[in-house]
Amino acid sequence: MKDWLKKIFINIYEISRGLLILMALYFFADLILKLFKIIFPPAILGLIFLFIGLNFKIIKENWIDKTANFLLKNMALFFVPFIVGIVVYKSILFKIWLPLLIIVFGVTAITIIVTGLYVEYGIKFLRMHKMFKSGITHQLGNYEVKND
Repeated sequence: MKDWLKKIFINIYEISRGLLILMALYFFADLILKLFKIIFPPAILGLIFLFIGLNFKIIKENWIDKTANFLLKNMALFFVPFIVGIVVYKSILFKIWLPLLIIVFGVTAITIIVTGLYVEYGIKFLRMHKMFKSGITHQLGNYEVKND
């Protein structure tokens, strides 16, 4: 067999093996969720199973790396239905473009602000927790006043 044909068959095999693993994880997650009647996206649970499998070396990275690279390179194809939907409903979108933009940018700004405040207060809380745990109640410049 020629080398180029052999490479093609090997690539097809490796990509198919990776897709089979990813689909098996998805369907296993879907089965678990249906058995226990849990409302949760099976794709997310499948990704959690993939993470666990990769961490514990149950799934070898080279089994899915060609598939992952293939899917990442062709990710634009997965957005085609979204783009077609925009084209089909563009008349509606043109009517509501201003409220839509305000909502999108407003929610994004609120999310950034809330996340920033949450992290800031979380760091302050952790610092205070460490101080109280070590017996320090006040920290003024370079001087520390300990609980007595």
